[in-house]
Amino acid sequence: MKEKNFFIRVDSGTEIGIGHMMRCYALAEILKNMDFDIYFISRKLKGNICDFIIKKGFKVYYLTPKKQNKFSKYNNKNLTNDALETTKIIARCNDKPSWLLVDHHDLDIRWESTLRKFVNKIIVIDDLANRKHDCDLLLDQNLYEHMNKRYTGLVQKNCKKLLGPKYALLRSEFSKLRRTITKRKKLQNVLVSFGGSDPRNETAKVLQALKMLNRKNFTVDVVVGNVNPHKEKINNMCSSMLNTTFYVNIDNIGELMSKAHLAIGAGGSTTWERCCLGLPSIVSIISSDQAEMIKLLAKKNCVINLGNSQNLASNDYVKAIKRMNNKIIAKMSSNCMKIVDGLGCFRVAEIINSL
Repeated sequence: MKEKNFFIRVDSGTEIGIGHMMRCYALAEILKNMDFDIYFISRKLKGNICDFIIKKGFKVYYLTPKKQNKFSKYNNKNLTNDALETTKIIARCNDKPSWLLVDHHDLDIRWESTLRKFVNKIIVIDDLANRKHDCDLLLDQNLYEHMNKRYTGLVQKNCKKLLGPKYALLRSEFSKLRRTITKRKKLQNVLVSFGGSDPRNETAKVLQALKMLNRKNFTVDVVVGNVNPHKEKINNMCSSMLNTTFYVNIDNIGELMSKAHLAIGAGGSTTWERCCLGLPSIVSIISSDQAEMIKLLAKKNCVINLGNSQNLASNDYVKAIKRMNNKIIAKMSSNCMKIVDGLGCFRVAEIINSL
């Protein structure tokens, strides 16, 4: 018998990408099997993936769209309205002990405090450590130096903190695929993926680089999200290249990662998917909040860090690919697998269930 309501306040869209929504979905799948009733609460931003969540069997409640259908920093009025609307949704279907998870860079202690009396426990997923929270459990799955001090003064002393990629929220397919991975010893299969939206079209830069290299022994898989504004151009580029396959909006990217020898992509949450499967990667930073984490992973010889994407040209990717050899591939693959084991969702779900 189901006993617990679990509300998830998260957004997705062209401007903010789909990473927040996808990691919440990964956790929701585990919690669903632990007798939680899951409800997503989201705004219908341009390029959102709420339909995907609904197709996976979850209920989605929509908040009133903002006047401008794009992501921008919340002012006090927007934050207050968001909290009040979320409260009404929770009150409408909250007849059991309930949890609230919020994964949103614009919401902070003011929003959380408003919701406090309507739920039993509040869980926050944060990546930035730049604002205070009122929560019982805080999760930051990213890798930073001095991680244990990162949220000092930002959460209450009795808040339980889950810090580091040990708690990375990956879909269960990754822990299963991890068991099938064999040692990578060569560079032949290349995966190109810059997340759901790729607003600066780094994908096209990389495809141009692969054309310039003209490696006939390469097979290339290119993955873009349905919200990618450049997908038609990218599809045309792929069609003109040998041994190159174009994919849109797939939910089994782990299978492509497991057979790839090298990934080229961004430094977001997919970083932990690649690490889990021991996939070396050439990474460009498309958002400032990724910089510290990617620099640290480069120090650990898990990724090749090319720096800010806006400063890169196709030739920078050419040089990076040329530097890769069998020895580097094998070493990076081994290092990656030491960082993430793919069981983060299960760990987090067990802790939530014990609260």
